[in-house]
Amino acid sequence: NPLPVKMKCLRDCWNGLHQLCTGNETGKPGECTWTSKEYEEYELEFQKYVSQNLQNQSPAEDFATEHWDDAEVLRGKLRLLQCLCQNANYIVVFTGAGISTSAGLPDYRGPQGVWTRKLKGERVSDDLGLDDSWQPSSAHMAIARLHSKGFIKFVATTNVDDLHGKSGVPEDSLAELHGNSFVEECEKCLQRYKRSFVTRSATGLFEHHTGRYCQCGGPLRDTIVNFGNTFEHVPSMEDQHDAAWVHCLKADLVLVLGSSLSVPTACDLPEECLEPREGKQDGGIVNLQRTPKDFLASLRIFASCDD
Repeated sequence: NPLPVKMKCLRDCWNGLHQLCTGNETGKPGECTWTSKEYEEYELEFQKYVSQNLQNQSPAEDFATEHWDDAEVLRGKLRLLQCLCQNANYIVVFTGAGISTSAGLPDYRGPQGVWTRKLKGERVSDDLGLDDSWQPSSAHMAIARLHSKGFIKFVATTNVDDLHGKSGVPEDSLAELHGNSFVEECEKCLQRYKRSFVTRSATGLFEHHTGRYCQCGGPLRDTIVNFGNTFEHVPSMEDQHDAAWVHCLKADLVLVLGSSLSVPTACDLPEECLEPREGKQDGGIVNLQRTPKDFLASLRIFASCDD
């Protein structure tokens, strides 16, 4: 059976690479970018994801493998997507890193993703190289136009790049589930400040103070949700999560664009609509890699979001 062999191979590979980083083979401390607190959290998340992912998929359909629908198949699926949208009364769009790759930003779990490259031992910056010069992709702009026309009711995203905001989606129609790199908020009065620069300067997973202060005197904190963070660490994210949850409950169609749907608890939100219920349509997923939620979607498109 190739599945247990694949799982064993992945675990052996992981353990061997981890030993090189920790120095377990030599007894000497390892020197590696993996020895950060954040990477320890990622290790747990990655192992859980791989285990769950490969239980439902064959080894040839690993999360790092891209799949592309050919032109004829894609045209047929897009016609079906058009019908789903035309018959829907309440559309919610849920986006991940894949929607921003055409804008020049990397994803996380694709073949050239941040975490995929880290697994290969490459030195990769976690800050994604973000600055205020990045511009929305054509997919971002299309979503904003459809929202302005009333076709899309709400947008939820796990991205921290602010590109949905830049495209014109208003704050009251947008949930940034993992925060916004250009926002900091007051620990005391919760006043939010939008900046032209990345606000996060802390290095620890549970550290969020930026070193700046609010007009009320309270310390300012970034809004980035790191691995292991809860609402206790980023209080404003509870409102973001709750807003997305309510809109997904109200939706009769959720369209997932560019998300691996693998990081809880955000990845579970589309299921509020994706799980078939009376009066609900199934949702659609557009992503180049297979996801653990594919079986819930009536329409699965393997293409870039801009297609």
